Amino acid sequence: MLLGLFILSAILIKTSLLGLGWISIGIGLGGYLFCRFYHINLADLLIKKFKQLFITGAILHLLLYLGLIVKLFLIDSIEDIPAFLISHLVYHHALSALIAAALTFMTIGVYLTQQKLKQADITSPSLLN
Repeated sequence: MLLGLFILSAILIKTSLLGLGWISIGIGLGGYLFCRFYHINLADLLIKKFKQLFITGAILHLLLYLGLIVKLFLIDSIEDIPAFLISHLVYHHALSALIAAALTFMTIGVYLTQQKLKQADITSPSLLN
C-alpha cells in the first residue's frame, strides 16, 4: 500500500509539472479521500503526511485557477485577450512547476519519515528479545 501511495504522489507531481490542473485536483482529492476513508495498515503519521500532501496539491491548484479567473475578469477590451493568453501560459505553467516542486519536497519528507519509523521499528527493544 505504501508503494501505491508513493506512485500516486509521483503521478500527482507529474501532472502538476505538466500543468494538468484539473487532473491534479482530481488525483489530489482522490488520494486524500482514499487515505481518509480506506483502512490502510500504515503508521498514523504517514497517513497524516500523505493526506496533507494530497490536499495541498488539490488546494494549490484550485487557488491557481482562482487566480486565473480573477485575471480573466480584469480583461477590459478585446485587445487584452492575447496578453491574457500569453500571461496565462507563463503564469499557469510556472506556478504549476512551483506546486510540483513543493509536492516533491513533501514526498521526500514522507519518505524520510517512513525511513525513520522503519529504523525505529528495527531498533526497538521488543524485537531484540
